[in-house]
Amino acid sequence: MSFDISSYNSVVDGLEKFLDDIDGKVRVAIPQAEQEALDLPYVRLIPPVQRAVKTCADKLIEICKWLWDKVIEIMKGIRAPYDMYLRSRDWTDVRDSVSSIQGEIDPNNLAVNRVWKGAAQLAYMKSNTAQSAASGKVGDIADKTKTVLIESAVAGLAFYAGLLSICWQFLASLAAAIAALATGVGAPISLADIAADSGITTAQIWVAVGLLSAFVGQQARSFGDLHSAASDNSSFPGGRWPDPISSTFSDASVGGDNESKWRLN
Repeated sequence: MSFDISSYNSVVDGLEKFLDDIDGKVRVAIPQAEQEALDLPYVRLIPPVQRAVKTCADKLIEICKWLWDKVIEIMKGIRAPYDMYLRSRDWTDVRDSVSSIQGEIDPNNLAVNRVWKGAAQLAYMKSNTAQSAASGKVGDIADKTKTVLIESAVAGLAFYAGLLSICWQFLASLAAAIAALATGVGAPISLADIAADSGITTAQIWVAVGLLSAFVGQQARSFGDLHSAASDNSSFPGGRWPDPISSTFSDASVGGDNESKWRLN
């Protein structure tokens, strides 16, 4: 699973263009089509058709403003997928760093444990065992955090891409409705078509929001599991990084048995 930055930028640009297009339709295209229809000779002579043209224009503007407001509201969180992607990379770096540290201080990998022996060496190995386990725990938390963040970023991008698809579908129907409005007699047909398409669009938006909300709920549970893992003190006695207790292996003096606490194998 990966997050594609170019796709993200394309979706952001597409939604911003959609908002500009809708704004242009409300301020220019719909009023212009309404006026063109009202200027037609047969429309001027038939009051019911005039009323149909005005009603259709008003409804088109109402629907456009509704959708514009909803898209603006939903787009308040559009940067979240990108930020989650960036943070996932940070946690990848953390995981790689601590995993490297874990390997370097693993008692099985330390040359000192093959060269030296004695009480101090045993204390040093015990300290490294605890330190290595703690590093592994941090690496595990970092990896889980990275996974949750990238999954959330991908899901967020998919949601906004789906929203963009709905918006383009609406624009296509809106263009046809405006063209029908300009004919005057096509105003009732235009209104019926755009109303029907608006209903589909509304339903699609709420379905998409519902799916995203369900996914966010799943991610919230994942973050809860992550918090539990971070709160697990099995590798962090007392909630702190393991104390190396360096005094237990800092002494190289000779004991009563004339053996140093650090001795060559």
